[in-house]
Amino acid sequence: MEQLNEILIKLAFAGVCAIIGILLKMYKEQILATVTKLVQEAESTIQGSGLGEEKKAKVVAQLQAMGISVNTWLDKKIDEIVAYLNDKGGWLVSTASETAHEAIEKVIESTPEENSAE
Repeated sequence: MEQLNEILIKLAFAGVCAIIGILLKMYKEQILATVTKLVQEAESTIQGSGLGEEKKAKVVAQLQAMGISVNTWLDKKIDEIVAYLNDKGGWLVSTASETAHEAIEKVIESTPEENSAE
């Protein structure tokens, strides 16, 4: 009987861990979608080349205003999203939404070990 109780406790604990992992993954995907949207908004509101730092500062400020801490991981992901959108021409209005979704998927898939560690 004790063994059965131990097994049930371990299964319950594993289930809770799995749920927490899924919730964390969903939260990260939500943050990346928000970052992509903010990056696109910054690009459309701040016109001109060579203003990447100003645009990034605006994105970071908006994230912080939302209560999202911009750590090293998120800072790197912002740069990856910008690079992906630049490579794919994601700034064009007609393809922005589709390319933004692709950018999020690419960033999520690019670092699976970071996603599980964070």
